[in-house]
Amino acid sequence: MKKQFVSALLLMAMLASLASCGGTSGTSDTSASDTDTTAPVDNTVDANGFLLDELPADLNFGGKEVNILIREAKAPTEFFVEEQTGDIVDDSLYSRNQAIEDRLGVKLNYIPMPGEWEHRDTFNGAIKNSVLAADGAYDLCAVLSNQLSVLTLEGLLTNLSTLDYLDFDKPWWSKGLLDELAVDDKLYFVSGDASLGLIKGMMCVFYNKQLCEDYGFEGLYDVVNEGKWTIDYITELTKDVYQDLDGSGTKTEQDMFGFTVGDYNQLYGFIDSFNLQILERDSDGYPSTFVFDNEHAVDAYQKLVSIFKDNNDFYTLSSDANQASMHDEFRAQQSIFCTGEFGDTDSYRDISDFDYGVLPFPKYDEAQKEHRTTARATYSSFCIPKTASDPEMVAAVLECFASESYRKVSPTYFESALKVKYSRDDESAMMFDLIKSSVTFSFATSFTTSIGDPQNTWKGQLAAFSENWMSKMATWQPASQTKLDEALAILKELE
Repeated sequence: MKKQFVSALLLMAMLASLASCGGTSGTSDTSASDTDTTAPVDNTVDANGFLLDELPADLNFGGKEVNILIREAKAPTEFFVEEQTGDIVDDSLYSRNQAIEDRLGVKLNYIPMPGEWEHRDTFNGAIKNSVLAADGAYDLCAVLSNQLSVLTLEGLLTNLSTLDYLDFDKPWWSKGLLDELAVDDKLYFVSGDASLGLIKGMMCVFYNKQLCEDYGFEGLYDVVNEGKWTIDYITELTKDVYQDLDGSGTKTEQDMFGFTVGDYNQLYGFIDSFNLQILERDSDGYPSTFVFDNEHAVDAYQKLVSIFKDNNDFYTLSSDANQASMHDEFRAQQSIFCTGEFGDTDSYRDISDFDYGVLPFPKYDEAQKEHRTTARATYSSFCIPKTASDPEMVAAVLECFASESYRKVSPTYFESALKVKYSRDDESAMMFDLIKSSVTFSFATSFTTSIGDPQNTWKGQLAAFSENWMSKMATWQPASQTKLDEALAILKELE
């Protein structure tokens, strides 16, 4: 399957903008002094070297209100604050919104609504009911990323590729994601720098530096850089760590472990981490066939089941219940390594009794060339309902929202907050870069809800220590293949 790295990397953006400066300037003025070395003004980048968008400077929508449906839980952390607070991330959100309103002559009207997983049907239903009623209640919607396939296949969304102001070649759009989503060059939802949650949801492994020193685990950053950070390496490293602290005679979250899964949902991070392929594209480029039962998938699955079931040093909960206990265990120094996400650094920053570092999810083996990272599907993707009052205006707002986020919000969070404010050392900051550069997307992940939920199937089977992946695939894969066939048929027919 075609996989690409997220395109909004700050370093790449800087290089791209610098490269754009390499052309010749206008016709030389032979009457000017030979000593005049004034450099031409580069109008393609801002003062910090970040690429500017190409929206017309005189674009003005006369104070029109743009109604933006957002998930209530994400409102204060990703979308808006009422005023500047002095917090660098909050202030970047405020600055972005002000820039959009000033540049385009619009008023952003955010409409928060419960929209996390447990409220997905209500949130999706609000969009669907609005479209069916043609009331134009929502111009732009920021939706839980794995729920957009449902709205797309019901024909409720605008094909964003038809709108003038959106430029998906720009670095504020995640090219790897868009390449996976596009079917016959049609796009119905997108993401990138517009979603701060995309960065916050990038999966990683936190580790306790003091415990590593106590156990003699040294040079872990070098292990990563030398390509040796694999699941087998971790298994060997932690083989003598387990302690039955509560005396129960069985593994519980009260015990001491070498490696814990901080959140049950992060179990599907191993799919990308081990470079597993869920779908295969046909000769026409369509993601048309499930191959989740191939030899590599079976071997990887069996390895993980064996590790979590038979190795006392590894531990995962078997459901969503009591997930906070695993992070509490890491904070209590009862786990040396614990999976997590970039966003967890905010809750870890008050840890004072030990230093922690960050590492990528492990590779399957050393033969695997590169690390691959999953962005948890809790980030927002953006769509424009078919009944939006002025789709071209909304497209301009979305492009401006993404580009201003790329220049103001993403660098503030990633460079100033994540790598400086929350990180404990320069090497961890380098690991943040490595992890971010290895983020991987797939059609299967984005359309998972509509094609049999392959990620959650993997997660559920693994957490239950079910021994036989092949037998599960024998029943699951044919039914899911039918759903995939139906989804592709609909996508090909959509306008």
